[in-house]
Amino acid sequence: MKSIVFTLLIIIGLLTACKKGTDIPKDPDVYNFSAVEKVLNDSVPGKFSGKCYTVITVNGKIAYEKGYGGYDGNTRQWIASCSKWLSGAVLMSLVDEGKLKLSDTVGKFLPVFTAYGKGNITIAQLFSHTSGFPANSTQGYENDVLSTLEDAVNLIAKNVALINAPGTKFYYGGVSMQVAGRICEVVSGKSWSTLLSEKITTPCGMPNTDFGLSQNPLIAGGARSTPYDYTKLLIMLMNKGVTTSGTRVLSEAAVTAMEQNQLGTATVEYSPYPPALINTTGIYGIGNWRDLTTTGDVLVENSSPGAFGSHPWINRSKKVTGFVFTYIPVNGYISTMFTCLKIRGLVREIVQ
Repeated sequence: MKSIVFTLLIIIGLLTACKKGTDIPKDPDVYNFSAVEKVLNDSVPGKFSGKCYTVITVNGKIAYEKGYGGYDGNTRQWIASCSKWLSGAVLMSLVDEGKLKLSDTVGKFLPVFTAYGKGNITIAQLFSHTSGFPANSTQGYENDVLSTLEDAVNLIAKNVALINAPGTKFYYGGVSMQVAGRICEVVSGKSWSTLLSEKITTPCGMPNTDFGLSQNPLIAGGARSTPYDYTKLLIMLMNKGVTTSGTRVLSEAAVTAMEQNQLGTATVEYSPYPPALINTTGIYGIGNWRDLTTTGDVLVENSSPGAFGSHPWINRSKKVTGFVFTYIPVNGYISTMFTCLKIRGLVREIVQ
């Protein structure tokens, strides 16, 4: 029954009309992205199942965009773990407001976790995959569309055991972010969907981005968006919290905290990235991968790829954002990852 309801929610969500157009300024004639287009032409028919839209911005302006298979800048699809960056921004907006701190513990806001011996996990650990929880609950609480976020998180507290001590292992997944999402609801007195709209999507001008219709939104992977919408999020983060229109959404300190190494002394137990690509100097911040750093652990490039193949990134040193947007329900992450990484490398060479 739950699977039928979930399927119906997906169908209804995908049929919902998107608002068209974008107000992102364009400047397409400055750089030659023919090498990127060749990679896309060669890869999209097979590895991307023929459908993709790629947007690259430099200094907040669209420098390149290309669509395949009928996809355009307003095509809306589920974006899987690209949601983590979006959810991290919601969390940091509440840090800005003083409603919580990354160093706060779960037990401070959710006493049920203290009752079951899990109250000492910090919010930073919840959002950097070092909480001690498994990647996902075997009971599927975070994916239960018939539940509420409150009920799902209470069941996580009672029934999902820690697999290691908090702060000791990095184990990429989603269940811990579900807990953080509930804390955001508690401290604000608002639903996750309301927080998302008020704190991020409305001020950023992202009308086609949400977490669907469920009262138990999948915080780590349940958002749907468009190439243009998500690019506005990336530009805001690139601008240290300010949109292209000049609206401040996050403080500079909040964006800096999102991008800092949040692992501490934790070692990597599980990562979906190929081992050779892991940045061992501190691979994760708040909802985003820290892919490239320089001496002194200064961040150069970060990202938040999704299981359905979509791949957003920021290169702060070159003031570049990029989003390769697609939807491949089965093994999308595997089939598109190396192509997206190749495109990112080319962009670093092209934008001087």
